Amino acid sequence: MRHRNVEVYISDNCKQCEQVTNQLDKWNISYNVKNITNAPAVLKEMQAHSVYSTPLVLINGEKVHGFQKSKLQQVLGLVSRMHSA
Repeated sequence: MRHRNVEVYISDNCKQCEQVTNQLDKWNISYNVKNITNAPAVLKEMQAHSVYSTPLVLINGEKVHGFQKSKLQQVLGLVSRMHSA
């Protein structure tokens, strides 16, 4: 399995943020959480990716905005496992 650098930008009281982190946990994917709530520097870092709301998942630099389960699977390389010999 290829190495993944996964960063998840979240905020407090964000239902989709919880869905994203719960799904990553189910898939046993390790990730680094960055909470933008009360952290202007982290918010600015997220906005540098031209995204202004949470959740934002960065996987080796590729953006997945919101809770998009199938796109997360695709970018993480979880879908291709089923199709490989």
